[in-house]
Amino acid sequence: MNILIPDVLREPVDIEAEIFGTDANIIVGEAKSHEGITDEVWSNCDAILAFDQIIYDKDLISKLVNCKVIVRVGVGYDNVDLLAAKNKDILVCNVPDYGTEEVADHTMGMLLSLLRGLPEYTRRVQQRNYSRENHMPARLREKIMGIIGLGRIGTATALRAKAFGMKIIFYDPYKDDGYDKSLGIDRVDTLHDLARLSDIVSIHAPLTNETENMIDDSFFKNVKVGSILINTARGPIIDLSALRNAMKKRKIKGACLDVLPIEPSDDSQQLIVDYENDEEWLKGRLVVTPHIAFYSPQAYEEMRKKAAQEALRVLNGEKARNCVNDFYE
Repeated sequence: MNILIPDVLREPVDIEAEIFGTDANIIVGEAKSHEGITDEVWSNCDAILAFDQIIYDKDLISKLVNCKVIVRVGVGYDNVDLLAAKNKDILVCNVPDYGTEEVADHTMGMLLSLLRGLPEYTRRVQQRNYSRENHMPARLREKIMGIIGLGRIGTATALRAKAFGMKIIFYDPYKDDGYDKSLGIDRVDTLHDLARLSDIVSIHAPLTNETENMIDDSFFKNVKVGSILINTARGPIIDLSALRNAMKKRKIKGACLDVLPIEPSDDSQQLIVDYENDEEWLKGRLVVTPHIAFYSPQAYEEMRKKAAQEALRVLNGEKARNCVNDFYE
């Protein structure tokens, strides 16, 4: 069997080789776009372990003659044309259950950093300024955290926030009734209700046509003044220009972003340009990390292992556990 890992992979493929066995031919493309791999290699591969660097559009999928499955080595699959793959009889799967603890921990870590004023205090101490004056610190107990998307990570974040004495509400129109009862949290019916009630909003939704730019001017129009926004999900869920405007108007007190619409950032994302330039109005109000909420050595190994196991199940004729393109319907 031919297993293609098209993306740049700096580590050896020991994890994948152990799962697929000695008969597998594992090809690492080291490519940043599909043009970096020949049509022959695309045509002959039986399975693809896809990271997030290459876009699997209709044209690329048409080249996959032998491919039976594309497994996104990660949670998000917005770089794969699901319908085109289904029409080509190719399963698309993901790995939804790795790094859950890491992302939830990172969410809380960013929030604690912001609301204890750590970015500003750290900057000052580097300048031998030991002033305690800081407008960011706040007590977490009895704050209301609104979670958008109550999947595995949203649930893990809710449990951590509850441990800090916070009240949890959530918005997720796809979650079955009663799940909130088992966690001791409250559901709201609309996104605007969540915006209006929450002191802290934490995003844990996938990127879809429905969620792209979901956090926009209309959301910020309804938001509680002085609230905090956290995004460890997908960058394009937030309209960064709208967030910048809301922060300039002090409707949003601070924000924590692990993901951006464009990564790495460029000059089109003015909020990040302001952050890079250490603009006075933004000091201490924004925490940005480079899309690493998921990462720990354990989570990275787990992600690769589970992706390979899913691909092998499909190649062996078994049913995939995490199919995301309605292949079986």
